Amino acid sequence: MAEHTYKVIGMHCASCVSLIQNKVSKVPGVESVSVGLAQEKARVVFSGPPVPIESLSAAISPFGYTFEDVVKKEAVGMDHARMDGKDAKENAMAFEMRFVIPMVIFSFVMMAWDVLSDFRILPEMPETLYEAFHHLMPIFATFVLFGIGRRYIKATWIFLRTGIANMDVLVGISTIIAFIYSFAVTAFEAQLAPYLDVSSNFYDVVIIVIGLIALGQFLETRAKRKTNESLQKLAELTSKTALVERDGKEMEIAIENVKIGDVVIVKPSERIPVDGMVVFGASSIDESNLTGESVPVDKALGAAVFAGTQNLQGLLKVKVEKETKDTALSHIITIVENAQNSKAPIEKIADRISGYFVYVVLVIAVITFASWMIFGPGVLGFSQAFALALATTMAVLVIACPCSLGLATPTAIITGVGAGARRGILIKNAESLEKLASVNAIVFDKTGTLTENRLSIEGIFCKDEGHMCHSLDTSFKQSVIYSMTKSSKHPVSASVALWLKDADAKELTVSEITELPGKGLKAIHDGTAYYLGSIGYIGETIRQSQEQIRKDFQDGRFESGRELYLSNDTEVLSLVKIHDTIKAEAKAEIAKLKSLGLKVIMATGDHKKTGEAVAKSLGIDEAYTDVKPEDKLRIIGDLQKKGLIVAMIGDGVNDSPALAQADVAISMSDGSDIAIESSDIVLLKGDIGKVAEAINLAKKTKRTIWQNLIWSFGYNSVGIPVAAGVLYPFFGWTLSPAVAGAIMAFESVTVVANSLRIKRVKL
Repeated sequence: MAEHTYKVIGMHCASCVSLIQNKVSKVPGVESVSVGLAQEKARVVFSGPPVPIESLSAAISPFGYTFEDVVKKEAVGMDHARMDGKDAKENAMAFEMRFVIPMVIFSFVMMAWDVLSDFRILPEMPETLYEAFHHLMPIFATFVLFGIGRRYIKATWIFLRTGIANMDVLVGISTIIAFIYSFAVTAFEAQLAPYLDVSSNFYDVVIIVIGLIALGQFLETRAKRKTNESLQKLAELTSKTALVERDGKEMEIAIENVKIGDVVIVKPSERIPVDGMVVFGASSIDESNLTGESVPVDKALGAAVFAGTQNLQGLLKVKVEKETKDTALSHIITIVENAQNSKAPIEKIADRISGYFVYVVLVIAVITFASWMIFGPGVLGFSQAFALALATTMAVLVIACPCSLGLATPTAIITGVGAGARRGILIKNAESLEKLASVNAIVFDKTGTLTENRLSIEGIFCKDEGHMCHSLDTSFKQSVIYSMTKSSKHPVSASVALWLKDADAKELTVSEITELPGKGLKAIHDGTAYYLGSIGYIGETIRQSQEQIRKDFQDGRFESGRELYLSNDTEVLSLVKIHDTIKAEAKAEIAKLKSLGLKVIMATGDHKKTGEAVAKSLGIDEAYTDVKPEDKLRIIGDLQKKGLIVAMIGDGVNDSPALAQADVAISMSDGSDIAIESSDIVLLKGDIGKVAEAINLAKKTKRTIWQNLIWSFGYNSVGIPVAAGVLYPFFGWTLSPAVAGAIMAFESVTVVANSLRIKRVKL
């Protein structure tokens, strides 16, 4: 099964989305297709090998659309994002606006003058000016309709030929009818005078409707670009070239020609172009663009550095370890772009509604015209009834364009995903973002999530004292323990050895080091055997009960942690207390989550004493200890059976089944690859402090989506009846098609602007 993303040319509205998805999904070899209006891209999943792009385009070209292969046009650096923030479409629209907007302003002034003079607010228009206006308006209307409005003519022709309609059909039918009627009363004024009111026409409607809709779409395009600003900024971090050291010479080459194993030179204040390891120099690196953390990170020999980060101080030489397409930055860009192209469940519903909406509006328009022509002539006379029938029908067609409905969800999703990326929260798909907003229970793994992937030594304690051993005694025991553990690969032993090394423990000569899995270590020093391990192992070795050992070392006074005991053949010499290093931000984060009303649970494979101590110190009320991977899976399943929507946060291979079961899976970027692949959301740098931020972001994004949808549906629910003239019998009010066009354009811009507010929210 293959997958590919294409740029969609010719797409303008939500009904376009439904049409393209419907037609492309029927192409043989296509498994599924998802079209995004905000980014104008289609993601196609194939059941086998990819279908040629020509075959895909052939399915939609009769309706005015075509596919373009974005992969061939966009390099890893995504140069399309570097066009000063603009693209060819926006530049072309800006050029058209220079001609159309003056005509719109002129037409609006003339129309307003005519209306205000009827109410004697302004004097009547001078005859000379009226004649000039009378002759200029047909010219302007012709230029606008057959120039910038030609796409509406094309859409109307496709509708008449195929029966397939989109938003452009609504505008096309209304403006074409307005133009034909106006041309008829202008060209055949004498012949039509007995039947129609030839003193008025709709040229101004053609100009203003098309002009304002075009202006609205131009502003909408600019606003949509801003919703995608985060992805563009990430793309701008990629380097086009790199200074490489080859055969003792420095040479600047294109980034795509850099190979694994090359040594790249990075000067102060330059961006690091590759992922690799420092092999020369030391510096501070600003990684805020990737992680959201503003504090620079010190890097020395052997340290990992990442493409897109900035070298602040010294000269660095970096050995390339990943191809440009596999860097952390490229991976982040791919995750963000895929998420922004994905669809939330609520968006799929909106797409289906939009697919039928245009046809519903066409039916309403026909009913509107028929109603005026049936009931109007007897009261108003044929001439006035016909004029009102045309005006109200055009107003219905124009005001009901479902642009805002199609933009309501994707613009909010794109902005929300981008805002998360800037804060070091990578959201893989829109569905996860929507679900995260509804989460009411959250399950944490312990090690590597709430605690660091390292252990801390609390101290070395002596028999009967319940406190640290005196310095001379401790120094020898430290040296024995360090010498036994320094070569061990067991994580507990490795942590002990690291701590003792930092404590300047001396290495003694030991021999016959034996590692007994699940028990501990044995070694010989100066002819004496020493044992280090669990209380059970030591008890068996010296033939003493665990209860007595604990009593001797007052082990009951210690509330948390693991214990290792050091003994010889006859007695226990000391107790090494080890505890988890709780992440600095964990306690405050748990408090935030509880304040949001979430049920916070910890599930760990660690033993009861350690797990419960960590949970108590963090304020977690419910903790499961000694659990296996299948137990974590069951715990989440039980919570879901109770009706809870569960998020799981973990970082290990053993967490992957539970992550897959959870409604939303969150992993740490410093965790295992399997856990990251199983997750829906990745927290960069393993920052547990971003969990509440992610949930708040999801809630605000979902709230914005609902605001947009309520505005869109509410607007159409009120606007269409008013445009149809339901208020005319009571107040004599009708809605001009030109005003309807302005309202429709304003509606789409409002929806996008509301989505942009997500960028500025405090989390």
